[in-house]
Amino acid sequence: MNGVRGNLVLRPNLGKGLAVLAVTLVASMAVPAAAVIGDAPVALAATVGALFAALTVLAVASLVSARVTLTPDEIAVRGLFSNQRRSRPRVAQVVRATITAPRGASGESLFLLDEHRGLVIRVNGAPYTREDLDRLVDALGVPCEGPDRPVDARQFARAYPDLVSRAEQHPYRIAFAAIAIVCVTIVAVLLIAVAVS
Repeated sequence: MNGVRGNLVLRPNLGKGLAVLAVTLVASMAVPAAAVIGDAPVALAATVGALFAALTVLAVASLVSARVTLTPDEIAVRGLFSNQRRSRPRVAQVVRATITAPRGASGESLFLLDEHRGLVIRVNGAPYTREDLDRLVDALGVPCEGPDRPVDARQFARAYPDLVSRAEQHPYRIAFAAIAIVCVTIVAVLLIAVAVS
């Protein structure tokens, strides 16, 4: 590895993690309180509160479990629900990109590619500092390229095919599906609450 002896371990930036945690924690209390104050059924407020509480628990678990570990033999990317390990010598190139999402949100990613430009592993840079990602790229010691400005997923896919999923290229479809699921759940809870009362 380029100037790095032993293992390089990246952990999520605590400041970013605490900010996300604070937002979900406030939402888990404020949204149900607003629902109750606005004369919404208690069952609806409880359901929404439980949803935001679950998001808070997931945010804490993600903050605790996420890490990237680079050794001379492998790179491991651990998330809340996954633990991917790949052979370090397979990595021949890094594509670094800031991919924008709807509403202006953006996140940096590192796409580690093999010698045939196939994806070895993707590192979601959102929980890490830019300096940590710089250290990882430097430690890999392979060529790094990518767009010099933020791009959306479809623009990125045109330049680098097969690195981002179709779902990421069409985020509105996913958002509409999620909204439909939430609406159906709320209607079901309301129907159950009315039937029980």
